[in-house]
Amino acid sequence: MTRQEKGLLAAVVVLTISVLVLGGLIGYRGLQPARDNGETDADLKDEGSHAAAIIGDDTISEQKWVEELKKRYGKNMLLEMLNRKAIALEAKSQGIQVTQEEIQERLKKQMEGYVSEEAYYEEMQNQFGLSRDDLVLEVMYRISLEKIATLGIHIDDQQVNSYIREHPDEYNSHKQLDLAWITVDKQDEAEKILDRLDKGEDFAELARSYSTDQFSKDNGGSLGWTDEDDPFLPETVMKTARGINPGESAGPLKVPNGYAIVYVKDIRTEDTEPPQEIRQEVRQELALQQAGPLDELEKNLRSKYGARITADFPSS
Repeated sequence: MTRQEKGLLAAVVVLTISVLVLGGLIGYRGLQPARDNGETDADLKDEGSHAAAIIGDDTISEQKWVEELKKRYGKNMLLEMLNRKAIALEAKSQGIQVTQEEIQERLKKQMEGYVSEEAYYEEMQNQFGLSRDDLVLEVMYRISLEKIATLGIHIDDQQVNSYIREHPDEYNSHKQLDLAWITVDKQDEAEKILDRLDKGEDFAELARSYSTDQFSKDNGGSLGWTDEDDPFLPETVMKTARGINPGESAGPLKVPNGYAIVYVKDIRTEDTEPPQEIRQEVRQELALQQAGPLDELEKNLRSKYGARITADFPSS
């Protein structure tokens, strides 16, 4: 698994609960009438409940909405809340703290493959309704959980060295390209822009004026430093970029949303991270492998701190 894949996996873990809840609720409501028992607006008033949603002449009351959420997801959500309480108590008991540097480093890994930090946060908000604060809290929780899980587990230098030797593709030096692109809807538009580039016009200015890629156009089309095998950009773009020199552009290239012109600003070969950071990451990964399932740890800590659910849940 590459570093970018790990970053993507971390983001997916963070989003899983949100996706399941939203997807399940939308699917369920899409198959059921808003009022399945002849409920009227008068009934809604009698219940003393506000309307949570309206479609046509039908109304979904806030009370019905909350009842449905509680019935389908209430117990799982309570368990998640208890997990966070239990982890907080155990972290305090063990003197475990999570620093801002650790939080930012974890978020940075989750952002790998995105054009920019803003693009990552915008995607999380638009697609899943997760704010920056939501993501920070989830990262704090995961780091605390991992620190508790690996308490007392010692990974020596020999183990770290062996792991790095066994995964050369992941830790060896590799090439990175400083890329920019311009995307447009039609091939003839791309060809006209290429003609203007050949006449000496500035790539960044043309990107700001004509590119359809909202994440990069205001930054002159810049995609930043990108691994030569980056899986998040179209392979046609990466294959072409690998074949041209710094200062050169090429296209038009067919991409999912139209046509692209790619520009290689610079090329470098370097380690993915400073060696000490690599070693620390490997040490933590090996310790987690020895720690056992994290969900089992959550269950044990709930039991340790006397967690119990006293609420009643409607039957399905």
